[in-house]
Amino acid sequence: MKYARYGLTFHFLKEEDIEMVRQWRNDPVVANNYEFRDHITPEMQKEWFKSINNIYNLYTVIAYQGEKIGVINIKNINWDIRVCEGGIFLPDPKYHQTFVPAVISYITTEIIFNVFEWNLGQAHVLKENKSVQAFVKMLGYELQPGQEEVNNQLYQITRESFEKRAPRIRKAVAALSGNEESGVLSIPASEFSDPIVLQWEEKVKTSRFISKTETTGEGRFYYFS
Repeated sequence: MKYARYGLTFHFLKEEDIEMVRQWRNDPVVANNYEFRDHITPEMQKEWFKSINNIYNLYTVIAYQGEKIGVINIKNINWDIRVCEGGIFLPDPKYHQTFVPAVISYITTEIIFNVFEWNLGQAHVLKENKSVQAFVKMLGYELQPGQEEVNNQLYQITRESFEKRAPRIRKAVAALSGNEESGVLSIPASEFSDPIVLQWEEKVKTSRFISKTETTGEGRFYYFS
């Protein structure tokens, strides 16, 4: 399963990806943005993957210009009240001062509100991480009361806040990326028998933002407005 938009692709995390992700996560460039900074062993990574490979956590590997460059995660999903927490990391500093983080941040929020139609998005950002704070505030995330002196600060965004900003941000993102195509979520034929992918597909199919669906020999495709 993958979601593609603005020249970026987000592939559903598979077990064959987790060693690469472990190495990224242990990189000080990434680890310094997290409260947990202990070295992660291969055994720890395998246990972690078992714990998140379900319908309550959506981890994807970001691909850009044919290269895997990072991870987005949407975790701690509560399907009853439709709340989740999002996060991003990019291990290669060459992308940090480009438009790529801003585009990824927007797409992550778009997935939260348009693909799965959750009501509230959350993000934890370290107090000293001013660049990430700027990204999330641009999208409409707000620092929550009582978080001013907390090290790992909680930000939240509502559907209403996102929808108010989305048209203007979407235009800016399309200009930055040079890509105005609609978002597409695809399920390749090779994953038709994957029970977890099929659970996610059932959730996707309920979105009111789907403009078209298509089934071919290559797979099933959901186009978003």
